Amino acid sequence: MLDSGLGGLTVLSALRAIAPDVDVLYFADTANVPYGDRTLQDVATLGARIVERFAAFNPAAIVIASGTTCAAFDACGWPAAHAPFAGVIEPGARAALAASARKKIGVIATRATIESGAFARSLRALDTAVQVTDIAAPALVPIVEAGESASERAQTAVNEVCRPFIDAACDAVILGCTHFPHLRSWFAAALGPAVRLVDPADACAALTAGLLQSSSRGSATLSVEVSGDEQIFAQRAKPLGVSHIDALAHVPFALPSCDRDRAPTS
Repeated sequence: MLDSGLGGLTVLSALRAIAPDVDVLYFADTANVPYGDRTLQDVATLGARIVERFAAFNPAAIVIASGTTCAAFDACGWPAAHAPFAGVIEPGARAALAASARKKIGVIATRATIESGAFARSLRALDTAVQVTDIAAPALVPIVEAGESASERAQTAVNEVCRPFIDAACDAVILGCTHFPHLRSWFAAALGPAVRLVDPADACAALTAGLLQSSSRGSATLSVEVSGDEQIFAQRAKPLGVSHIDALAHVPFALPSCDRDRAPTS
């Protein structure tokens, strides 16, 4: 399972709820967060290198627990792998259509994901009558990564981006970055009870559990590799539901020099 940081923990929690015995290797690329401010090509390059690293562990499935990485792979090509992928975009789109009575769906995600059009394309491929309102929210991932999901700063930032969904009369909103469900209470307060919040993590976890049906039971271990500061990651993961990590390691990880030179600073 991979993400740029803490966001993919929403997928991990959803997977644990339905497949508690699965063994998980989680790669948090915090040295390169936020992915949403990078080009899709750079994100695809980073994601492909992580997928390549996973090959040594012979996984039964590879979970791309990052909306931006899924969007980048959709745009630039999915990497070769010896295990099936589970992502968040198509499962999230299907869940949103099931949740929406009026076919007016909002999508909030990183800038890169919104500019890619990945969620809107997936929604319209499933239902041509759907009306999509999509909003980029680049300020939110840094708030979650700073461990400030419960803060007044987080509440203010969420309030600032929700108005277009209300104006468009959306009755379902996809939290299209896996970091954003950590802010779910603020979205619920801002949008009100008439708007259903769709967390693609649940649908992605269900897809992953299906891929694992033929695999032997695991021991519920969690190994975490972090490209940035692994101790800070572990500390900030605790209030987000990760009470125990069996193995924690720092793994230096960066774009190749030719790509890094042109990548935006994060």
